Amino acid sequence: MAFNLEEENRGGYVVSREMKRVWQVQMELLQRLLDVCQNYGLHVWVDGGTLLGTVRHHGYIPWDDDIDVCMMRPDYDRLLEVAGEEFCEPYFFQTAYTDVDYYRAHAQLRDSRTTGVRPSECFNPYHQGIFIDIFPMDGVPATEEGRRRTLHTSRRIQRFLKTKNLHLLSSGRLTLVFRKLKCLWQVRTRGWEAIFRPCEEVFRETPVAEASHVAEICFSGYDFVIDKHIFDETLWLDFEDMKVPVPARYDELLRIQYGDDYMRPRRIPTYHGEVIFDTEHSYVERLPEIRRQYRFSVLKRGWEKIMSKRGT
Repeated sequence: MAFNLEEENRGGYVVSREMKRVWQVQMELLQRLLDVCQNYGLHVWVDGGTLLGTVRHHGYIPWDDDIDVCMMRPDYDRLLEVAGEEFCEPYFFQTAYTDVDYYRAHAQLRDSRTTGVRPSECFNPYHQGIFIDIFPMDGVPATEEGRRRTLHTSRRIQRFLKTKNLHLLSSGRLTLVFRKLKCLWQVRTRGWEAIFRPCEEVFRETPVAEASHVAEICFSGYDFVIDKHIFDETLWLDFEDMKVPVPARYDELLRIQYGDDYMRPRRIPTYHGEVIFDTEHSYVERLPEIRRQYRFSVLKRGWEKIMSKRGT
């Protein structure tokens, strides 16, 4: 059955044609990822809101705008090794190693012909096409001290690298000027990859094979610590007009992530907030306009804040 691109009312929520086209791009990215993983015998599962949507709606949660998948660290690392050969234009496999200035510790697969820009990140020079998220799952350290050290190390490095392209005036974070200057100097002298690599290496200190539990430490820390045997077997379920892999014990996973009443729909904002999507134009074309609009909105908010204080 072909994917329906027409506006649609799903349980009282209207999904526009524009969002349906975004969904279509994301599903094409997902299908390409699944094909590569199957070719190399790599295990991957839909995750988060995508898993919830698969089980509850047999597709997207009507108000969702992204696709998440997860992989165990060994398979994720193998995917990184073959990504350069397997993901050619218009696909782009984005990591801190393939796209300097990208500071996140998980990968994103993007479509170069499109736009998927978070306004607050519009000054970052990295690839900003429509994307899907690929999260590695790592072994959870056995001790509380080990957990704290892993999280502290990784987040400290990410926060540091993020300041390199932070637009201080627009973000209102002028106090970070010295961190930004330090980051610019270190990237120039040491290189982006050399600074980032310890962020990822710390996740490997507790191998998945030796751990009883796993978590997406690079993204959500230890918010969701999961028995790794939940992923021992895989089912393929309907998602819109395709099939996607889910852990056979998905009920246990969804209860951990969303509670026992996960089948009851609730409108929860997406994690990443507003994203400007365009399925017809590349982010390269759209970024200058988005940056102008973002500057104006920041200045407007600042002026309104000043005036409100004067009025009190």
